[in-house]
Amino acid sequence: MKSRELPIIGGVSDLENILDSETDRSVIKKLTDWYFVPKSFERSGRLYEALGVRPFKKLVMGTFGRLHELCGYDKTSSKYFIGQYRSKKSLKKFEVNTRLNELIHAPLTAYFVYKLAEDLANNNYDVVIINGIGLLINGYCTMLQRYNRARVYNTLDKLAERNPTVQNNS
Repeated sequence: MKSRELPIIGGVSDLENILDSETDRSVIKKLTDWYFVPKSFERSGRLYEALGVRPFKKLVMGTFGRLHELCGYDKTSSKYFIGQYRSKKSLKKFEVNTRLNELIHAPLTAYFVYKLAEDLANNNYDVVIINGIGLLINGYCTMLQRYNRARVYNTLDKLAERNPTVQNNS
């Protein structure tokens, strides 16, 4: 078996060049798209609506969304609002924000599932409620990001149908 030599990394720029190579980027992009691009069963939004994501979204918008407005942030620059203009650029920016939010909430959801199972197995019922609340909040936040991303992809597809020069490069 022939061994492959490891590249010699002289500094940060060499490492950046290796990480920025086309093959690495395409593999990373394929993996992230595989996870983040809405699946066929998610595109309609019915699954998430049946699970109660819309009332949760109203709750989030009525609390954190309002707090965001009170702090003086503009709706068009916010990660909570798509913005007045349904341009490809604003939709893509919103889609990236859903990915970032999901990167926070999905691991926390998994953590709270683990902690809840562990506490139930060890009969630690005093913290089951706290971990259950953490699971519900982060689980619904994760579902909300996936629901919003499916809506963004549907909107981008409709924009592409209306204007063939606009393409969804997702």
